[in-house]
Amino acid sequence: MKKIYIILILFSVHISLVAQNDTIDIFNLTLEELMELKITSVSKISESALEVPQTIIIISEEEIRQRGYIDLEQLFHDLPGFDISRGNGTQYSQIYQRGYRSKNTERTSLLIDGVEENDLWSNSVWLSRQYPLSNVKRVEVIYGPASTMYGANAFLGVINIVTKTSDDIIKSGNKVGVSSQTGYGSWNTMYTDISLASKFSDDVSLFISGRIYKSDEMDLSGYDDWDYDLSNYSLDYYKTKLGTTSDIIAQAAKDLDNQSYYNDPELNGISPKYSNTTDDFLIYGKLKMKNFTLGFQTYKRDEGYGSWYRDDYELGPENGGSWVPMNTFLYTKYEHKFNDKLSATSFSSFKSHKLDGSCEEFYYIGYMNGGYGLSDLTNNAGDLLNSAEMGVPYWWHAWYHTYSQQMRSELRFAYNPNDRINIVTGVEVRYTHAQGNYIVSTTENPEDEAFPPEIAGGNHFFSTDIGLFAQGNFKFTDNLKVVAGARIDNNKIRTQGGYGTVINPKFAIVYTPGDFILKGMYSQAFMDASYWTKFGTTPGRLLNNPTLTPEEVDNTEISAAWKINNYLFTDIGAYHSNYDGIVGTARVQFEDEDGTIVETEQHQALGSLTIQGLYGNFRVKYMNYSACLNYTYTSPYNTTETEKVRIGDIADHQFNAIANVLFFEKLNINLRLNYVGEKPTGAETTISSNPLTKIDPYTILSGAISYKIHKAITLQVTINNILDTEYYHPGIRSANGDYYASVMPQNELNYMLKLYVDL
Repeated sequence: MKKIYIILILFSVHISLVAQNDTIDIFNLTLEELMELKITSVSKISESALEVPQTIIIISEEEIRQRGYIDLEQLFHDLPGFDISRGNGTQYSQIYQRGYRSKNTERTSLLIDGVEENDLWSNSVWLSRQYPLSNVKRVEVIYGPASTMYGANAFLGVINIVTKTSDDIIKSGNKVGVSSQTGYGSWNTMYTDISLASKFSDDVSLFISGRIYKSDEMDLSGYDDWDYDLSNYSLDYYKTKLGTTSDIIAQAAKDLDNQSYYNDPELNGISPKYSNTTDDFLIYGKLKMKNFTLGFQTYKRDEGYGSWYRDDYELGPENGGSWVPMNTFLYTKYEHKFNDKLSATSFSSFKSHKLDGSCEEFYYIGYMNGGYGLSDLTNNAGDLLNSAEMGVPYWWHAWYHTYSQQMRSELRFAYNPNDRINIVTGVEVRYTHAQGNYIVSTTENPEDEAFPPEIAGGNHFFSTDIGLFAQGNFKFTDNLKVVAGARIDNNKIRTQGGYGTVINPKFAIVYTPGDFILKGMYSQAFMDASYWTKFGTTPGRLLNNPTLTPEEVDNTEISAAWKINNYLFTDIGAYHSNYDGIVGTARVQFEDEDGTIVETEQHQALGSLTIQGLYGNFRVKYMNYSACLNYTYTSPYNTTETEKVRIGDIADHQFNAIANVLFFEKLNINLRLNYVGEKPTGAETTISSNPLTKIDPYTILSGAISYKIHKAITLQVTINNILDTEYYHPGIRSANGDYYASVMPQNELNYMLKLYVDL
């Protein structure tokens, strides 16, 4: 008998919303008042948060502060439907939404006030510690495909960071406002972020925000995989790696590694050892003049490789190994209301994304990691070569650079002819100039010194995207609403490339009988492969694929929310997603310039996934006591005509519990418990190259104690992993299928002392 998996979807507007300096608590509102809470990130028009045709979660500024979050990444550990692989490295954390395990956080769109943050070249989200929390009004998390409104790559969902306005931090009667926080804690971690606002008149205001974050990060040198001690690598390890039974050959390889690993001239006399410093900053600002807003943001992340790579692959910042993305955007927004029924919004942005030329890699080419093989030690007869003929391992020092730009403009209209009809329609145009492959140099300043890869037509590509969208809300009765919409997207790269034209529809029914909100939704979406996926190559993947077609998803879901009384709120739901055209690597042959047939790998659209499961939410609040619980069950499979293979590194079960209590209106205590179940991996899953068969389950307890010493000053101590549990997240896979790290150790007990000042 087939199992039927249902996913209980958290439709959670269970948390407080912050609006105009006032905290709106759902437990003190009637259902009718709840309907009046408005958001715009789902349909790009203001609509009831409970009636939006999507599954959503809203995290308020108040909750971010109560829980003691230091950065935005932390909040996803407390939400249902997310699997996380945090490595404190080039990608600080990989966030997999709704059971879809990908190489990077690339299938969820991250927005800052509606401007997409995903990297133009790789589509990765550089979500780390650079974002100032003093500037965050709320975080809106959309679950499920959202291509009808956002086009390509809103594939699994959308995360919209809504920043504050001047009215949110300027006290009544003042012209200037300040919201700031600073902290110091474990591993010499220190940060400061500050938001400043000034009102010049009722219609003109200026808002500036920024953050500096520095840390030495947790020291992993106590783990064998990061202690830079080659004595851990036995002769048996070398024999397995080389495919030999000879102790003599294995010993020769080990001796060569030992000599070069510690004494390579490229190291400049600095012994290899673990290091992983972080040095991030961000500046954000916006000038608002009545209905016109001009905004900008720029940030630089300078972080080491962390636990993404073991000591047999990479060195850290102390030896010169670090990854430095630099992203900048400018945007303008103009809103005009023609009358009570018709309004228009014009939104334009310019983005510049690059990997700074100071991106460095210290990569080891040796026998223990497969850089050299048996043929570099033996002749055709299998005899050991003499020492002069053997391959000599070495440290390869390189600098990387990418640079991409995009102009985007969107014009949309909202038409509300009566109380029962609401229509939004618009057009979006994007012009992108993106890189095809890394520019790599063995000297500094690759922008000046390196030669670009040989790609037909050059290493940069000009792309044009045009999207037309429309969505209508039709209220047939006071408690029955039907939503229907679609988007047409066309993409062209140069003159003959691109995916052409795709259409993605969306349908939803929202029914509100009594104290319930019931929803049924169907949507389609597509994921356009990144420029890196289409045009990038590696030593193990020599053939690119400019005509790679988009991935597609069909998603069906239901949800129900019920405000039981003024103390209890619960919500459940269900989804089933079918994904086709999933990008994977296939073994292919091609003829090179010399006429030689070369066998290599190539990215192709060749997979299918079926993902379903169950999760739900329950929340209770009485006086100054509150708690919320959420549970997630996920059943993700790679499907073919003949078999189903479990998607690896995704937990079957997850459970989160958060409790909060306020004493005397001054002392706030918050506790957070996270349980993540076993994550299957290895030969029986899609992550077959991982030598492990599972990632062990774990339970983490964290907390924050806040004390308001003045109406404008609050002290807080945050302790993460209070029980000092040793636990691991999944590692990452290399381009050739090997695992740089099977598992990555997570942060031990750590603390942060913080000071909040709001003037």
